[in-house]
Amino acid sequence: MKLLRDVAISHLLTVGPTDTLAKAARSMIDRAVGAAVVMHNEKVAGIVTERDVLRAVAEASDMDATKVEEVMTRDVISGAPGWTLKKAIDTMNERNFRHLLVVEMDEPVGIVSLRDLMRSLSELIASQDPST
Repeated sequence: MKLLRDVAISHLLTVGPTDTLAKAARSMIDRAVGAAVVMHNEKVAGIVTERDVLRAVAEASDMDATKVEEVMTRDVISGAPGWTLKKAIDTMNERNFRHLLVVEMDEPVGIVSLRDLMRSLSELIASQDPST
């Protein structure tokens, strides 16, 4: 059975809380990811996602003046590398978010998106049903 550590992307995109939202959005586009971990003093300060960027655009925020800390989620819900994929999916569904930070001993070690989970589930289904 696959665990969260088998699916999570380990090369995290990180930004600082005082980085502009425009800079964070460009970084997410360049890396083709939907979220960045906000780090401050080598600790997780929050997470900023494509939804946060979209919300700021809808509110007509100045992307070059708005700081990441103004829109980020501060109380980050995270999972452990040993979590089952079901536990990760259930947590993400219950909390209504698309990205789950993976933390081990208070250190971010990866991030998983709904897309990553769907890919893993698709592979699992294909391996169990040869007709797919």
